[in-house]
Amino acid sequence: MEKEATSFYLVKVLIGRKTLSLDRPFSYWTDSPSLKRGMRVLVSFGSSKEVIGFIVEDPTYIGMPLSEYEKEKDIKLSKILSSVDEMPLLTPTLLTLADDIASYYHCDKISVLSSMLPPSLKPSLSALKKPQAKEVEMVKALPFVEDDLGSKERDLYDKVAKEEDGIRKSTITAKKSLTSLLHKGALMIEKVPVYRIPDLVMKKSQPIDLTLEQEHVYNEVLSSTDKVFLLQGVTGSGKTEVYLKLADTALREGKSVLILMPEIALTDSMLSRFLAHFDETVSVLNSSLSDARRYDEYRRILNGESRVVLGTRSAIFAPLSNLGLIVIDEEHSSSYKQDNAPFYDAIEVAKRRANLEGAKLVLGSATPRIIDRARADHNIYHLVRLDKRYSLNQDKDLIIVDTNDPKVFDLKVSSLLTLPLIDEIKKTLSLHQQVMLLLNRRGYAPTYYCRNCHQLARCPNCGIPLNYHKREEALVCHHCGYKVSALSYECQSCHEKNFLPLGFGTEHVYEELKFLFPETKILRLDSDVSSSNVRHQVLASFSDGEADILVGTQVIAKGHDFPRVTLAALLDADASLRLPTYMANEMTFDLISQFVGRAGRKDLKGRVLLQTMFPDNPIIQLSAKQDYETFYTQEMEERRKYQYPPYTYLTSISVKAMSLQRSEEVANMVKSYLLRAIGEKKFNLYGPSVPYIAHINGRYYRNLLLKYKNPQEAKTILDGLKPLQLANKDVEISINVDPGAESF
Repeated sequence: MEKEATSFYLVKVLIGRKTLSLDRPFSYWTDSPSLKRGMRVLVSFGSSKEVIGFIVEDPTYIGMPLSEYEKEKDIKLSKILSSVDEMPLLTPTLLTLADDIASYYHCDKISVLSSMLPPSLKPSLSALKKPQAKEVEMVKALPFVEDDLGSKERDLYDKVAKEEDGIRKSTITAKKSLTSLLHKGALMIEKVPVYRIPDLVMKKSQPIDLTLEQEHVYNEVLSSTDKVFLLQGVTGSGKTEVYLKLADTALREGKSVLILMPEIALTDSMLSRFLAHFDETVSVLNSSLSDARRYDEYRRILNGESRVVLGTRSAIFAPLSNLGLIVIDEEHSSSYKQDNAPFYDAIEVAKRRANLEGAKLVLGSATPRIIDRARADHNIYHLVRLDKRYSLNQDKDLIIVDTNDPKVFDLKVSSLLTLPLIDEIKKTLSLHQQVMLLLNRRGYAPTYYCRNCHQLARCPNCGIPLNYHKREEALVCHHCGYKVSALSYECQSCHEKNFLPLGFGTEHVYEELKFLFPETKILRLDSDVSSSNVRHQVLASFSDGEADILVGTQVIAKGHDFPRVTLAALLDADASLRLPTYMANEMTFDLISQFVGRAGRKDLKGRVLLQTMFPDNPIIQLSAKQDYETFYTQEMEERRKYQYPPYTYLTSISVKAMSLQRSEEVANMVKSYLLRAIGEKKFNLYGPSVPYIAHINGRYYRNLLLKYKNPQEAKTILDGLKPLQLANKDVEISINVDPGAESF
């Protein structure tokens, strides 16, 4: 029988299950002094023999026998089965940040920790089946003075000794000599970790030469004691050069740098710029990477081998130490807001992380979020500006085409591309210049229409129309991902197979352009192009002038610099104006303004063509002229009039249940609680309402919306929802603080 230890360590463990009732640490014991906060461990829990847990506090040394402690505390402790990690997976700052995020967004902490970590390191048993560390056996030479080596042994020893890092054991063919040299102590085998990361091509470094205006912004950021800066710079003004110089300064001071971009497609161009300037290892973090590469990149950052990280939203959790600078480029983008639990906003998280680490945060955009510009106007953020473009021709010719006028179409040619647009494309191609066309709708056609009974093909999960993708001959739901063959699809009403695709997506536009301009090389870029290699090839090919026309969704509107593009055309300029959200104006202005900036980037004068059903709409007019100041003034007045952010705060509450009756029943329970909790406080409560997509995968949804001015009062009220969440375990009640436009 094993003798009881006279002391042990008490370990607080968070169970790796996203269940609200388990959102608290459980106590275990261990005799190992090596466990630390931020490590995963294997434990037993309930009826489960093995589950993953996450240590949330440094273990506490208990100087008494376990049995005495259990008797004194009237508890029974289970022993940690084993440690999964050799070192903590998150820095102390990130562990503190996880607590902060869980509190602010009213979510369970294990969900936050899962969001922070790559797939192979998440606190779950399934993560252990994903790619882990890869090691190779390296043969290295040891100091050796014996002379009784055979010629083959001497040859092998000399060969290994020439290589400071040794050579791979798998490349050695002289196995007998290797065995003999190992036995004699002349060679040794060492397991060395290797990274599954492709070699990145580094361009020749160029000096970071700033204009006087850029230099002024750079100096103002460095000299100010403020921590959050809003860099409002018109498209083509050189915001990236300022980022580079600030990053260079941070690195020279021994600090690390984090750069966020809204789209994966923008990572490649920014990566090449940073690789050209810094000798330090630069890491990339985004969802397009393989699990193995994400694991290796994360480990490289955690080990301090990378001091610069470029990535999309989740890269805000990169485990950099001594962080000195965070840059969020194109900060107006809605993609910085997570659209599932935990519903964090990377900009809000960045502010909190910068505050914890003493880093400076720079938010850059030509069209800042209304709420961020308002904060700058009230000196909450420090506003710096770049108002001059590098381009010699800053003015653009603006063409607005009214698609209500039937004369602008020749239906024998196209029902989407207007005659003025076709003429402008011809003119541009004749000058050997490039064209960009934007339609913020992927696929071939947004609806699939039954010719027999006139019903639309709809998603069985969501009830919304299925999109037709011609190349794959598939019908796809762009919300839940449901996919079915278009060739075998039967109408759910009349069971006929006679369908007509209606409307346009980027795939359809690409096909029409190929028909109209058969000798022209045309490229398409949207989220259907899922491979990062393909995205890189498309952008590189267009940038190098190997293609004449680029068709895409909003992914082509942001951050790209194509010097030979002189025509930028938006095919449905008012599409986002039709969305049922208070942010419709802002979304429309951002998209058009950003896209307009793609034309005429250098010394070639740009032309912008907008196809719209509302040519006189002030939002269309202002965005085409890139007149942010007038738009901001008018939009702020609209927000004030109807009391929307930044004049108020919003939180949406979603109820999801297996039956319609339960969703409505619990939604009404939530409403009753909120009305009682609000009392005489200045809150507005809307709902329960039926969302646009009310039924997904057998679940029924109902939404409520809170509008308020005191966040602390709201936090207390929202915290009070927990008993309702725990009492209705068959229903999911989600809280989305500061919801994006997609939540309306």
